[in-house]
This record gives sequence, structure tokens and C-alpha cells, in this order.
Amino acid sequence: MKHYEYLESEDSYEMAEEWLRRRDLEKAEFYFKRAIELNPNFIWSYVSLARIYARRKDFSRAVQVLKKASKADPEFHRLHYLMAKYAYKAGDYPHALRHIDHAIAQSAEPLYVKSRQVIEDGSGKRG
Repeated sequence: MKHYEYLESEDSYEMAEEWLRRRDLEKAEFYFKRAIELNPNFIWSYVSLARIYARRKDFSRAVQVLKKASKADPEFHRLHYLMAKYAYKAGDYPHALRHIDHAIAQSAEPLYVKSRQVIEDGSGKRG
């Protein structure tokens, strides 16, 4: 990756964050995608883009974006926590459990352990 692409990716990310603050999700989405295009390893761009899809209640698309990010950085356990969160909100409890288990395997943070309990409780009530 060329240095200027890295810098342009950061600029696109910052523009996206500004559009997000202004509540213009379409422009923010465009610039997060641009940041990813310029630097496919810029994980926070994926996380922020997924957050936009989640705001729109498009949880499946949010999970898809985070799966792409996890290919770029498979050790970033927070991605698996977020995939679990969005899969749970989409009602996909088996995938939510799979992702939260992956997050816990990488880092047994109390938030992840508690989230697993919530997913189990939710899947038992509806499944």
C-alpha cells in the first residue's frame, strides 16, 4: 500500500465520522466504504460501517461487514463480539452463540461472558 493511500484512507474515515456526527448516514457510509477501499486493513472503518447498518436495523449486513474485517484481523476479538451482538439482534441465535464463543476463546472479558448468558436466555425463550 502506498503511503498516500494510507493517508487518504484516514482522511476518508475522518470525513465519514464528521458526516456521522451530522447524522447524514448516506455520506458517512460512502466515506467509510472509501476508507476501506483505500486501506482494507483499517478495521475501525468496518466497525463504523457496521454501526451504520445496525442503526438502519440491517443487522445481517452489519455482520457481513464485520466478517470481512475479521479476515483482515482474525485476532481482533471485539469483531466477534459485535458480530454476536448484531446476529442476536437479527434473531440468529446460533450464529450469535458461535461468534460470542469465538470472542470468549480469544479474550474471556466479563462483557463477553455476560453477553453469552443473554444470548442463551434469548434463544431459549424464542427457540
